[in-house]
Amino acid sequence: MRFLILRILTHSELGMFHEYRRQGKEGSKQRAVNFDGDVVDRVFPAAKDSDQIDMDLLYDTDEGVASKHHWLKRQEKNWRLEGNCPTDKCYHFVDPGSLFVMEVDAGDTPATGSWAVFPANDRVTKAILAHGESSRLASSSMIALHDEEGVHTWQILRDARPDLFAANPNRQVADAPPIKRRGQGGTELPPNPARLVKILAAVGHTLPSAIADLVDNAISADATNISITFGRPDGGHGRWLTVADNGKGMDADQLAEAMRIGSGAEYEGNALGKYGYGLKGASWSQAKVFTVVTKQEGGASRHLTWDTDDMAEWIAKSEPLEPWEQNATAINAHGTVVLWKDMRPPQAMPSARGLDPYSAEIMQLERHLALVFHRFIEGKAAGRKPVVISINQVPVKPNNPVGHPLALAYDLKTIRIPTESGDGKVQVQAYLLPSEDEISDHHQAGGPEAVRDALDAIGLHGKRNETQGLFIYRHDRLIKWGGWHQMWETNDEKTKLARVIVNFDQKLDDALKINISKQIVQLPQQLQAEIKKLADIARRDSQKKYRKETPRSTPPPSTAPAVGVSLKPAPSATATPPAVPVGRASAGTAPTRQIAVRPVKTGKFLWKITTGMTGSRDLQVSDLDSNLSALVQQISDDPQAIGHLSDFLGGLDEADVQTILLIKRGG
Repeated sequence: MRFLILRILTHSELGMFHEYRRQGKEGSKQRAVNFDGDVVDRVFPAAKDSDQIDMDLLYDTDEGVASKHHWLKRQEKNWRLEGNCPTDKCYHFVDPGSLFVMEVDAGDTPATGSWAVFPANDRVTKAILAHGESSRLASSSMIALHDEEGVHTWQILRDARPDLFAANPNRQVADAPPIKRRGQGGTELPPNPARLVKILAAVGHTLPSAIADLVDNAISADATNISITFGRPDGGHGRWLTVADNGKGMDADQLAEAMRIGSGAEYEGNALGKYGYGLKGASWSQAKVFTVVTKQEGGASRHLTWDTDDMAEWIAKSEPLEPWEQNATAINAHGTVVLWKDMRPPQAMPSARGLDPYSAEIMQLERHLALVFHRFIEGKAAGRKPVVISINQVPVKPNNPVGHPLALAYDLKTIRIPTESGDGKVQVQAYLLPSEDEISDHHQAGGPEAVRDALDAIGLHGKRNETQGLFIYRHDRLIKWGGWHQMWETNDEKTKLARVIVNFDQKLDDALKINISKQIVQLPQQLQAEIKKLADIARRDSQKKYRKETPRSTPPPSTAPAVGVSLKPAPSATATPPAVPVGRASAGTAPTRQIAVRPVKTGKFLWKITTGMTGSRDLQVSDLDSNLSALVQQISDDPQAIGHLSDFLGGLDEADVQTILLIKRGG
């Protein structure tokens, strides 16, 4: 956590130096250098506004370099450097335009470092301000450069003042492997490992999305408990983080393969991984050093480390871990822990009222995981046991984007897409969310805070208008949400209550152009056309709510696609696929499959039982029969009862009883 802080001093700040005052230049009574709040947030993210940030700093005196205790103290919008007003005559040159430079290691308490002032016409000042690293000073009064952001500036300062500024914090990077000519056979051109890693790390990850990639790996390893520890950046080890799981762990060969770029791991049918790159890309996007520690049941713990500054010959290191690293990566019976060290801080730290930036980062991470993995946390991911995810020992609560009790579901559709290996399936279901007034009425018994929490959750902690649209899942893991893609150009305020759930499996990865970080998906035009038919119904019903009309309970036949829609250009492309037989459990025993109950808004059926792409079973119940709806609501918390009801209704379907009931109702 080493930073260079640069500031061009103003007239009002120079009263910090006695010599400036003695020359009669002082225009104000300020006795401190101002520190911008965004710089302090980045350098000291765990500091609260009420804190005093202590620092032991070297600086120039008339007798040479000395050390003194300084501190930063909050002053209105910004902070001030206090604790030392030098009386030394060596500062006779200070004038507006002088460059203030501080080097600080913020990874411990108190922080340590040094500071110096250079005249405006000094060669150091000119060299620093003439380089692109100082570009943000054109729009900001102060900037903080971390690690590689200030390589040139660090070099200038080290050359000019080695007594104050340490050697470049970047460790010595190995040279690129030599070029080897093979005669007529060609030339061997091995890549420069450090430079290649920088390229591979630039996959567009944020901290939450990078951690989500590690959670993917943990779930694919059958983990049911995933514990994330985000260490305090001022706790003595800088900015570090671990993701620990209780999965099955890896043997030596599996660990080596996992650390290989472009791993050749074979993915199971419902695996969340794709390219064998998630661990490396996610880790390198956030940290210079990452270690994987793993252990199988009854086996010994083993680990490998990649260090971007020491990757000669692509050798992953296995030297003993430091004591604190051993504690941070300890495994009980089995599992895997990923440790990130020397993490890069974001350029702009997150902010939230009443929270320091470090806590705000944790809050953003919690919100991201609560949304992306809500089906796994809820225990509704097909073929997976419920997963507990915690951050610093606090469990993450799921945030289902259509999970509010007042959300209305439309008919679930299955769209078939031809691939070289057979048909892939996309399941699509539109939802109509409750309005703000409906949410307020529903939660008013819990008081204003309950109403605010409900509105915040359903709005995904942002503007609801920006979260309308498609929510795209791959194997029950949310990968992209919000917006209507190319189907509608803008998010109309009156359609913000409409959301459409789209779920597919890895068979369609190529057809939907899933990118390496699993954050970008491209929907084929024909698929968009079918989704648009379903989305249009929910959008129009959302508009009706704004006009105070009652939304339509049954979508018109002219706009609703068939239950099974195929994108094949075959004669039977729009034919409804055969019903999937539903097996029944013997009397008195619990059904073996987990069943999701979905109340839906349709006039086309009383109930419908469907089997998902990965074997999960859904029971959809319409509001046509109030008795059936009431029964389902009363037993919704009893999975065994729901299972028996599903089997009973499946038997009625085999006897075609529902058709008779619908005819009697005039359906």
